[in-house]
Amino acid sequence: MPNRGKFIGGQDNLYVPDAPTVGTATGDDQSLSITFTAPSDVGNDDITAYGASATDGTNVIGATGSSSPVTVTGLTNGTSYTAQVWAINDYGNGPLSATSNSVTAALDAAYVKTANFDIEKFNISTTGNASDFAHASYDDRPTAGFGNGVYAFWAGADSQATIDRLTNATGGTATDFGNLTQTGTNMCGISNNVRGMIVGGDRTSPDNFTVLEYVTMATTGNATDFGDINVAAKRLYGLGKGSTTRGVFSASGTDGGSGGPTNAMSYITIASAGNALDFGNLTTARILGAAGNNSTRLVFSGGQVGDEVPTNVMDYITIASTGNATDFGDTSVTRMNLGGASNSTRSVFTGGATSGSSSSRKNTIDYITTATTGNATDFGDLTANMEFTTANSSSNPSQQNESYFAPAAIGVMGGGYAATQESIIEYMNIASDGQTGLFGDLINPANTIGSGAASTTRGVSFGGNAGSRQDVIEFITFSTKGKATDFGNLATAKDASAGFSSNTRGITGGGDTGSKINVIEYITIASEGNSTDFGDLTVARERLAGSSSTTRGVFGGGTDASAKSDVIDYITIASTGNATDFGNLSAAKQFVAGCSSNTRALFAGGNSGSLVTDVEYVTIASTGNVTDFGDLSTASDRTSAVSDKTTALVHPALTNLSITRLDKFTIASTGNASDYGDLTAGNYGPKFSASNSHGGIA
Repeated sequence: MPNRGKFIGGQDNLYVPDAPTVGTATGDDQSLSITFTAPSDVGNDDITAYGASATDGTNVIGATGSSSPVTVTGLTNGTSYTAQVWAINDYGNGPLSATSNSVTAALDAAYVKTANFDIEKFNISTTGNASDFAHASYDDRPTAGFGNGVYAFWAGADSQATIDRLTNATGGTATDFGNLTQTGTNMCGISNNVRGMIVGGDRTSPDNFTVLEYVTMATTGNATDFGDINVAAKRLYGLGKGSTTRGVFSASGTDGGSGGPTNAMSYITIASAGNALDFGNLTTARILGAAGNNSTRLVFSGGQVGDEVPTNVMDYITIASTGNATDFGDTSVTRMNLGGASNSTRSVFTGGATSGSSSSRKNTIDYITTATTGNATDFGDLTANMEFTTANSSSNPSQQNESYFAPAAIGVMGGGYAATQESIIEYMNIASDGQTGLFGDLINPANTIGSGAASTTRGVSFGGNAGSRQDVIEFITFSTKGKATDFGNLATAKDASAGFSSNTRGITGGGDTGSKINVIEYITIASEGNSTDFGDLTVARERLAGSSSTTRGVFGGGTDASAKSDVIDYITIASTGNATDFGNLSAAKQFVAGCSSNTRALFAGGNSGSLVTDVEYVTIASTGNVTDFGDLSTASDRTSAVSDKTTALVHPALTNLSITRLDKFTIASTGNASDYGDLTAGNYGPKFSASNSHGGIA
C-alpha cells in the first residue's frame, strides 16, 4: 500500500521513482523525441507521467508524456540539443536520467518544384500525399536542386541563370539569390551544409557541358567557378548527391541519342576547387534521372536510357570509395525526368514521365530505405502529374550542421592554395580533438594571406593574393557559417603579412606590395572601416608570424629585402608607434606561423634554407631570444596556426602537397606535436587564421 503522507511541504526523494534509462533522441521540426526505458523501481507509488527536457547549453525546454517517447516542442531548427528524462509519481519527480545523444531540431521535409510556380511539401519519414507549400520566383524547368537544413535552392532552367532560395521553415515565395556563371538547363545540384554545387548541364552562349560552380548557401551572391567535369555531362539532371565532403554524379553524355547516355560517374571534393575525377560506372547508362543518399551511400533512380525511353533501374555506390555501381532494385513505376530527396534513412522519388508525351506524366511518390536494397514502395502522390520535379530535403544527413557547431573555442583557417587559389574556410573545435568542419568562404579565392585578428565574436582577414595582391579586409562572425563580409580596405594591396589582436583592436604588419614593407596598420574589430596607420616594424619584411597577449603583440621571422630574417619585434596594441626589438628566432626563416596563450607565443615551422620542424617560444611580457619548445610532425614551410589560451593547433602544410593533419600542442608545456585530427582540405598557406579565444583576449 502506498505510504503517502511521509513528507509534508515538499518532495520525498525516498518515495519517488528511480531514473529511467535514456534511449535515443531524434530531431524533428522544432522538436525532438526522446526514447527511454521505465525504471524497475517506481518508488512508493505508481508512475503517473514522465518528464523530458531539452537544452542547447543555455536554454532548457520541458515536456511531459505518459510513456516513451516524450516529444519536446518549441525548439529552434538548426540548433543542437541534448535531452534528459525523469519519472513522476504522487511523491514528485524522480532523478534525471543520463544525458542523451546530441541531435539537431530540423524539418524532415521534401520540397518539390512542380508546375505553375508551385513548390509542394511532404514529410519524408511518414507516407502520404504532398500538399502545396510555397512558390518559386520562376516557372522554368528542369532546374538543379540542392539545399541544407535552413534553405532549399533551385538553379537555372531553359534560358535561366537565376538561383532561387526558399527558407524551409517559413515557405512563401522563393527569393532571388544570385546568378549562375552561365545560363543552363539539365544540371544537377549537390550540397553539404555550407556549399551548394551546380554541376554540368546544357550551358549556352557558348555551349559548354563541363561547368562546375558553387555558392555559399548562407550568403546571397552569384555562383563562383569551381573547375571542370572530366567528361561531357549535358543532361545529368537529378543524377547527383553526396556526403559532407564529396559529391558524386553521373557524367551522362550529351543527349539521349548518339552522344549518350553514358554510364560514367565522376566525383569532386566539395571543399577543394578543381576538376572532377573518374569514379566508376553505373550498371545502366542513363540521363535525366534522380538520386537519393544517406551519409555514406548514394542511390541512382530511374532516368532515360535511350531517346525518350525510361528505366526503372536503381543502383548504388559507396560515396567515400570509387568503383562501379551495384544493383539496388526497381522503382515502383518505370519513369524518367523524376526528382529525388532524402533524410537519414529514406530516399523518395517524385513525379516523372513514362514517355515524351505530356499525357505520360506521373504524380507518383515512391520510397526506399537507403541503407538496404530492394524495390521502391508507394509513398503517396503529388498534387498533379508532373515531370522534372526537382526535389530538396531539409533533413538530408549530408546537409546538416555538425552537432558540435558552434564550439565555445573555435578556430578558423581559410583560403590557401591547392590546385588553384581557394576560398574555403574550415573551422575546428580547439578544445576537442578531431572536431572540424566547413565554415564558409572568403569573398575571393586567395592565398598567401597570413594570420588575422579576432575578438570573441569576429574574425578578420587582411589582404592576400587573389591572382593579384588585394587590399580587402573581410570578416566572419564565428557563430554563423557563411561567406565573409567586406570590412574595409588596407592602405595598399598586400599579401604575406601577419596579424594579431586584442579583443577590440586588430593589427596587421609587414607584407609584400611588390616590395617588402614595414607598415603596421590597425582596425577596431567591432566597427567596419578602413585601416589606420599604427607605425613601422623594425625591419621591412614579408612571410612573417604574429601573435599576442592582451596588451602586447610580437612579429617574428620573415623575409626582408635581401634575406630571411630572425628578427622578433613587438608593439603595445592599445597605443600607436613603431615596433621595438624583442630578440631573435633560433635561425633566420620565413613562412613561420604564430599563435599564443595570454603569456607565451609560439613560432612553428618555416623555411631557413630548408624546411624545419622547429617549434619555439617566447614569454610575451619579457624580451629575449626564443627557447626550444619541440617539433612539428613534419617539416613545413607553409604553416598556419590557431589557438585558445591553452592549446595550439598547427597545420604543417607543404607546397604542392595535400596535408590535412593538424598538430596539437599544450602551450604552457613543451614537447613534440600530438595528432589532433584532420582538416577536410589540405590547402597550403599561409592561410587566413583566427580564433575567438586566442591569447590576445582576456
